[in-house]
Amino acid sequence: MKRLLFIVLFSAVAVCSHGQTVDAVLREIERNNPALKAAAAEVEAEVLAGKAEALLENPEVEFNYLFGGAGIGNRHDVRVSQSFDIPTITGMKAGKAADLGELAALRYKAERQAVLLEAKQACIDLIYWNALIGELDVHLEQAEDLVSSYEKRMTAGEATILDLNKARIHRTNIQGQANRAEVERQGLLAALRSLNGGTDPGFDASAHGLTESLPEDFETWFEEASSASPVLGYVRKEVLLEERQLSIDKASRFPELVVGYMSEIRTAEKFRGVTVGMSIPLWSSSNKVRQTKARADAARERQNAAEQGFFQDIQRQYLEASSMKKNAELMRASLKESDSRSFLLSALTEGEISMIDYLVEIDLYYDALEQALAAERDYRHALASLMVFSL
Repeated sequence: MKRLLFIVLFSAVAVCSHGQTVDAVLREIERNNPALKAAAAEVEAEVLAGKAEALLENPEVEFNYLFGGAGIGNRHDVRVSQSFDIPTITGMKAGKAADLGELAALRYKAERQAVLLEAKQACIDLIYWNALIGELDVHLEQAEDLVSSYEKRMTAGEATILDLNKARIHRTNIQGQANRAEVERQGLLAALRSLNGGTDPGFDASAHGLTESLPEDFETWFEEASSASPVLGYVRKEVLLEERQLSIDKASRFPELVVGYMSEIRTAEKFRGVTVGMSIPLWSSSNKVRQTKARADAARERQNAAEQGFFQDIQRQYLEASSMKKNAELMRASLKESDSRSFLLSALTEGEISMIDYLVEIDLYYDALEQALAAERDYRHALASLMVFSL
């Protein structure tokens, strides 16, 4: 019964760094992950690029020095001008820059969630392998005792070499399982180190628990997940961005105002004053509005498709997680009722069952135990993917 604690506590065991919870490890990976650092720098660059695009056009400065020849004298002109377009004056471009910054932030959020989900799944796998290794250690200890017992019995003439060889093969099989489990565990630890920028975040199987549970009301939870999804947020923001660009393109059909100062200096005369001009968009904006309308329509279609696909995918994941939860609970209860290891060992010692019967029964139990641990792990994997929006 004590060994059953590994299963009962599976959902309460978590990866940690020196006693930290899984959430604390994920926060550490968020700080140290190289891909997230690069993505954050890209977001900052895109935000600055958007702000630069919203600024006024550069002012133009013109200087002319003209030679007039003998008797006329020379002339030099200075002209400074600045253009103003309607979208910039009204703040439309500033709004577009803000939208572009939000798009960049949503891309970062999606990448961040993907990295943290990968790390969390690795943590769940580590919990599974630690629990399994603990059980295999107990199983191996029992197998060692069995071999030792039959070596003594054979010496006393109470057992045959065939029985001893069966016990030794049984021990070798368990040792092989334990070795393979340790290889898997080390691989996951290496994966966590990589996600953490090469630094070992640490692992302690006695750390605090995973507290997530399957939402009971799918419809209410789906609304929360939908509003928190960076993918849906991105396609929705794309629609708003295209609509804002449509307003900018419509406003760009109005003439662009150019205001400046001009100075003309001759030998005997000086002229200074204000210049006002106008840039009329006869050619450049002819198809822009129609193109932007088409892009806006396409963005709306992408939004509709993304929302429909999101609902179907989330509903499927929810049903799978619900089924896995029931399966894990069923296997856990079944295993608790069928733990007869102490009886099997005493029955073998008393000669009530043969070595073959003992090995078959004990292996059946440990196979069921491994399946129960795997069921818990699979449920936790499904739940983590479902609840990725909370990361």
